[in-house]
Amino acid sequence: MGFRRFASSLSCAAIAGALVLTNAAPASAASACWSADLVRAARLRQLDVMLMVGSLRCRTTAQDYRTAYDRFLVRHRPMLSKANFAMLGEMRLKLGSVGASDTLDRASVRMANQYGQQAGYSCTELGEVASALAKGGPEALTNAAEVLIGEDVALVPCPVQVATAGSPARRR
Repeated sequence: MGFRRFASSLSCAAIAGALVLTNAAPASAASACWSADLVRAARLRQLDVMLMVGSLRCRTTAQDYRTAYDRFLVRHRPMLSKANFAMLGEMRLKLGSVGASDTLDRASVRMANQYGQQAGYSCTELGEVASALAKGGPEALTNAAEVLIGEDVALVPCPVQVATAGSPARRR
């Protein structure tokens, strides 16, 4: 399923909810910054956490979407696992094994608390997203993470190095 089809399946309210959610909680400060690859992996993790927390919140409503979330997990578990291992791998290089596990645990708790404290999407909207992603391929998952998480990722990316001819690289 392509991005346009995924995006068109979301209601206007879901998109408005994404804007509220991404603007409501700024990225947390961290003692380390992370590569673009790790930040992309963190977006996937954060999307998974958002859907998981929502499925728990919505389980007692008429819009219980745990079955759709379970199908989403089955379909995308390899990609989500790969993203988690990539995150741990980069974090281990900077923080060691214990520091990496602690940092990922704290980030996951921060993500879960964020989505538990503020429901940016309704149960119906989250269910629609989970159902669409359960049917979509890796591109749909990546696109959903970009659209729904965007810059509100729980880990801080490293500043970009910009080099110009005749001058050393500088930070932006």
